[in-house]
Amino acid sequence: MADRTLEELEKEDGQEGRGALVAAHGRVYDVGGSALWKGGRHMGAHQAGADLTAELADAPHGEEVFERVREAGRLVEREAGKAEPARELPAWAEKLIALHSHPISAHFPQAFFVFAPVFLMLFYVSGNPGFERTAFHTLSAGFLMAFPGALTGLVHWWYKYGGKARPVFKLKIALSVLLLVLAGAGVLLHFSAGTLSPDALHWGVIALYVLLLPVITLLGRAGGQIVFGGKGR
Repeated sequence: MADRTLEELEKEDGQEGRGALVAAHGRVYDVGGSALWKGGRHMGAHQAGADLTAELADAPHGEEVFERVREAGRLVEREAGKAEPARELPAWAEKLIALHSHPISAHFPQAFFVFAPVFLMLFYVSGNPGFERTAFHTLSAGFLMAFPGALTGLVHWWYKYGGKARPVFKLKIALSVLLLVLAGAGVLLHFSAGTLSPDALHWGVIALYVLLLPVITLLGRAGGQIVFGGKGR
C-alpha cells in the first residue's frame, strides 16, 4: 500500500489501460478488478481516479461496499513537500451532511414554488378568490423556507464538496440567488397590490410567479447532475 495525493489518484482513472483507483474517507481502493467498474466507470455516473467521499453520502450503500476490493493506501495532501492526512470534516458539519439536511430543506420550497403559479393561474381561470390567497401564501412560505435550503446548500458545498468552483456548483448558486430575488420580489409586489381581481390581469405579479418555474426546474436539474453525475459536473 502507498499514500497518494489527489493529483496522483486522478491519474489512475481506469482508462486506456491505466489502473482504477478511488478514494473514500481518506482510504484508497483498487477497483480495477471489479466488474462494476469496467473501464473505470461505475453505473455510468462515477469515474475512477476520484475521491468519492461526497458521493457516498447520496449512494444507496456506504463505504462497506469497498470491503469487496483491495485497499491500496491512504489519500493525503501535500503541503510544503510534506504529506499530511486529508482534512476531516468538523463533527457538526459531518452530522448535518449525514442527515441529508440540504435535500430535505430544499424539497419544501421547490414544491411551493411549483404550486404558487399554478394556484395563481387557477384564480384567473376560475375567479375563485381562495386560489389568489393560496397563491400568495404558498409563495410567501416558499420564500421563507428557501433560506434554510440555501444555507444547508452552502454547508454541503463547502464541507461535502470542498467548495470547488465547478460549473454546476456556480450555476446552482447563481440560480439560488435568482430564485430568492424573484420570490422576494413576487411576495412584495403581490402584497403591495393587495387582493387581485380576476378581471384585471396584474402582469408584473404573473411574470414573477411564472418565472419561478424554469428557475426551479434548472435548479433541480443541477442538483441531479451533482448527485448522479452528468455534463458540467
